[in-house]
Amino acid sequence: MDENTNLIRVLIVEPQKQPYVKDIENDFRAMQAAVGGPIEYLYLTDDAHIYCNEEGKLLGLTGNRRIDNGDVIAGTFFICGDNGYGEDISLTDEQVEQYTERFKEPEYFSYKEMDNMIFARVKPAVNVDDFLAKMEFAQDDEEDLEL
Repeated sequence: MDENTNLIRVLIVEPQKQPYVKDIENDFRAMQAAVGGPIEYLYLTDDAHIYCNEEGKLLGLTGNRRIDNGDVIAGTFFICGDNGYGEDISLTDEQVEQYTERFKEPEYFSYKEMDNMIFARVKPAVNVDDFLAKMEFAQDDEEDLEL
C-alpha cells in the first residue's frame, strides 16, 4: 500500500464463494459497507482479525464459514492485519496466502443449523396475552408476573 493513502489490503470472504483480495478505506463506514451493516470484531490471530456483520445471524444472512470456536459467521466478512496496537493494517502477502487457503472452500449451512445458533430472537406481539403465548408462559404463571 502507498503510505500516503488510507487504503488497506484485506481478504473478503463472501458466503459460498472463494476469498478475494480488495483494497478498502481504513475507516468505520467503509468497513460497514464491506460487511453490509454494523461491524463486529473477532480475534483470529495476534497479527490479524476479522470484521463481520454484528447482526448477521439475527438478519438471517447466509452462513459463511465456521471459525475456531465452532461459531459460524453469517454474511460477508473480511480479514485485515493488526499492528500489535489494535490498529488495522494491510495483510502481508504471506497472510493473504495463509487465510485464502484457510477459508478457500465455501461451506454450506442449513437454515435450521443457522437458526439454532441465534441466541436472541425478537418475536413481535400485539398485546400482553399474545406476548405471553409467544414466550410460552402458562396461564397459571400470569398472576406471578408484575406488569
